[in-house]
Amino acid sequence: MCCPQWLVAQTGFSATPVLATSKTITGQVLHDLNAKSPEVTSVLVEIQPGGESGRHKHPVSPQIYVLEGEVTIEFDDGKQKKFSAGKAFLEAVDTWHNAKNRSDKPMKMLVVFFGEKGKKNLIRP
Repeated sequence: MCCPQWLVAQTGFSATPVLATSKTITGQVLHDLNAKSPEVTSVLVEIQPGGESGRHKHPVSPQIYVLEGEVTIEFDDGKQKKFSAGKAFLEAVDTWHNAKNRSDKPMKMLVVFFGEKGKKNLIRP
């Protein structure tokens, strides 16, 4: 992963790239983010052992960074993707899924939505 110029040659400063991608975890190409009233929303999500987010989907792909533990994303077609602490990904768009903590330790992840003011960034059935 290549670093932007502002990350290079700074004194007393370090920054570690977390994610640079143009595709979601299911291979979808990132949609154009030209919103009339753009809004970025960050959410700290915590799922206890055996817990889950519940089935949902997103109209725009959020960036997710797993801070602690491990999360398994399950899709309606039975496929699964597992991510542990330190991993980042773009969530699938318009795809029903459920985030589960199958481990015996709490899981924390930072979810960053790039959306539009007044519009939902998470849809439940």
